Amino acid sequence: MRHFVTALFPVIILTQVVLAEEPIRERIEWADIWITDADKTDLPRVLLMGDSISKGYFAEVEKALAGKAYCARLATSKCVSDPWFADEVQLLLKPYRFAVIHFNNGLHGWGYTEDQYRDGLLRLMETFEKQAAGAKLIWAATTPVREANNLSRASERTERVKARNRIAAAIMQERGIPTNDLFGLAEPHPEFFSSDGVHFSGKGKEAQGAAVAAVVLKCLGATGGRGE
Repeated sequence: MRHFVTALFPVIILTQVVLAEEPIRERIEWADIWITDADKTDLPRVLLMGDSISKGYFAEVEKALAGKAYCARLATSKCVSDPWFADEVQLLLKPYRFAVIHFNNGLHGWGYTEDQYRDGLLRLMETFEKQAAGAKLIWAATTPVREANNLSRASERTERVKARNRIAAAIMQERGIPTNDLFGLAEPHPEFFSSDGVHFSGKGKEAQGAAVAAVVLKCLGATGGRGE
C-alpha cells in the first residue's frame, strides 16, 4: 500500500502545476502586429508593445519619430499572465532588433490574481533578457478607467489598475527600467477619454503620443540610435 501512495503522489503534483498554467480566456481575443519599413535598416527600430491603448497612440508616435526611427507595434488582448503571451512577444523579438522597447500590459486578464500578474511580468523580463538584451526598455504605466458615459467618475476597476501599477513599479525600479507615467498623464483629464471610459479621444491620443515620443527619443539618444 505504501508503494501505491508513493507512485500516485507525483502525478497529483504534476496535475496541479498544469492547471495553474491554464490561460483564462476572454470572449474575444486578438493580436495586431505592425512593422513599418520592415525592409529598411538605416534607422533604429522602436517597438511599442501594449493593447488597444498603444495601438491608439501609435500613429502619433510614428509621426513624431519620422526620420529618426522606424516603428513597430505589438498590440494584444493577452494578459502578461497568459502562459502563451511570451510566444506572441517572440514573434517580433526573434526576427527584429530594437533599439528601444516601450511596453505596457495591464488592462486585460482581470481573472488573473495580482500574484499571477507579478509572475507574468517577471517572465516577460526574462524574455527580454534572452531575446532583446541590447534594447533600452521603457515601462508605460497602465492608464486609468472611467465610468462609461460618465467620465467625471473613476471606474472601480481603476483600483486594480493602481495595484498592478504598484507591482510593475517595484519590478521596474529593481531593474533600473524607467517608467513613462501614462496613468498620471490621463488621470486629471476626463476629456482625454472616449465615451467607453477605457479608450481615448483624439486629444488623449495626441497627448499620449507626444509623451511616448519624447521618452523614446531621449532613450534613442542614450543608445546612440543602435538597432536595425
